[in-house]
Amino acid sequence: MTDRLDIRLLHDGDTLRVWFHQGTGDRLTVSFTGIGVEGQDLGYEFARTATQSGRDHALFIADKSRSWLNAPGLIDEIAQWIEASRLETGAREVMTLGHSMGGFAALAMPKYVPVSCAVGLAPQVSVHPEVVGDDPRWMDYRSRIEEFVIRDLSETLVPGTAYYAVHGRHSREAPQRDRFPRADNLVHLILPRTVHNVPQKLRGAGILEEVVEQAFLNRPRRFRLALAGLEAYRRPPADPQFAGAVT
Repeated sequence: MTDRLDIRLLHDGDTLRVWFHQGTGDRLTVSFTGIGVEGQDLGYEFARTATQSGRDHALFIADKSRSWLNAPGLIDEIAQWIEASRLETGAREVMTLGHSMGGFAALAMPKYVPVSCAVGLAPQVSVHPEVVGDDPRWMDYRSRIEEFVIRDLSETLVPGTAYYAVHGRHSREAPQRDRFPRADNLVHLILPRTVHNVPQKLRGAGILEEVVEQAFLNRPRRFRLALAGLEAYRRPPADPQFAGAVT
């Protein structure tokens, strides 16, 4: 979080926490919080990146139930907040952004509200046991999901949205990364020597805001060039699943 931006808490319910930043532009970015640390309250994420250092309007969403949007009524509630914020700000474009669970939400929400561009950093493709039963991570939260509204992201991709995803190359990411859908409107890059810490890698290299901005402008080539210093490469057309422990 940062003290330099005016980010106000608007709502704190049983399953949803919402913050808002009033910008000056005509873009609304919706930033979804990741799973965080067990036992700690979820805060907002990507404050400076989502607002492009204060310029853009931003809505910050935290799924307090850590349900990957599967909590009853949660998607509709989030969609209402997005639409209300879009109307209030007069935003002409809506973008979504998130890491991990937040990245999953960012890539899934365009099915439910109009979104120009969705960016997911190390996002899950699914937490359904029949889809990614070989991924042992986050089981405390995954086991609490009683009904799946979203089985996997392949069900949610829509033609009117530009999708950007970045995963680490480490084998621990393989159950999610290698099952990701392929689509003409999805740019999927892989970072060598990276596990789940994609945002930290980009932030450490000083390129996080630039990478996200090029995605939001839907400039695939410039997006790739912004990541070239980290040796990022496009996911191969026939990337073999689970091909050994690669770091």
